[in-house]
Amino acid sequence: MTEAAADAHRTWPWPASPFDFFETTRLLRTGCNDPTVRRQPDGLWRTTQTDAGPATVRLLARPGQEIEALAWGEGAAQAVDRVPAWLGIDRDPPTVPSHPAVDRIRREHAGVRLNDTGDAFEALVNITLQQLVTWNEAAFNWRRLVETFGTTAPGPMPLRLPPTAQSLRRADPDRIAALGIHRQQANTLREIAFAATALQRALRLPTGEAASLLQQVRGVGPWTSAMALGMRLGRPEPLVSGDLHLPHTVSWALAGEPRGSQARMAELLAPFDGVAFYIVRLLYAARIEAPRRRPKRELRFGRV
Repeated sequence: MTEAAADAHRTWPWPASPFDFFETTRLLRTGCNDPTVRRQPDGLWRTTQTDAGPATVRLLARPGQEIEALAWGEGAAQAVDRVPAWLGIDRDPPTVPSHPAVDRIRREHAGVRLNDTGDAFEALVNITLQQLVTWNEAAFNWRRLVETFGTTAPGPMPLRLPPTAQSLRRADPDRIAALGIHRQQANTLREIAFAATALQRALRLPTGEAASLLQQVRGVGPWTSAMALGMRLGRPEPLVSGDLHLPHTVSWALAGEPRGSQARMAELLAPFDGVAFYIVRLLYAARIEAPRRRPKRELRFGRV
């Protein structure tokens, strides 16, 4: 696995401002058995689809020195071009108003950046599988979808590529549902696939307009669009609505209140207009969870 064997190669200096490579990339992997991502002590591998074709990218993190990318496949050069956005090092971290709890969390997790994969289709597919299920169920369904409709990734690491829009357009909804994916989600995945080209316009739109565009797809509502934009398309602004647990988490983290409503969460995040999702990402980094009143099994996510 040498530089000479790769189809594309590039290095970037380690960011001058705080940067936590491993926490920043943690949620690019959907579960420990994600066949599109392999984490290693020195970095990670990730597969992707690009306009030029498929690619596998190996990222090597050398804190305080540099970030190195090696890529294989027809889309190698284009994938390497995306790396700074994947890692959020192509832009400064958002400016955040002072708040006692947030200030403390930011000090501890100042290096967390938002990931922008540059792929609205893949983002929506991934987040749609998280609707109305637990995280473990979402991770399992993502793995099954990739194993069934993805293909072998280029390069030396045995990984799979995420499904293309073409593969999901051709897929029978019954076959998708047979993987254990809810029928509603299976139908939404195909709707996303048919709209894939148009969805890429969201990358060039302001966040509010981008959310409206994503929600034109049947089965994609405010929760799914906000999570896709914030978690995988690098937008700090979205206020997530419809999540079952997030209002409790925000209320606990920012006000010490173990239970919260959507309205209370919106009230607490109002001072952070424009960076609401970035605050949520910091809470994920801090592993903050409100005290549970009920034993598992609970649904992790809300509506659509």
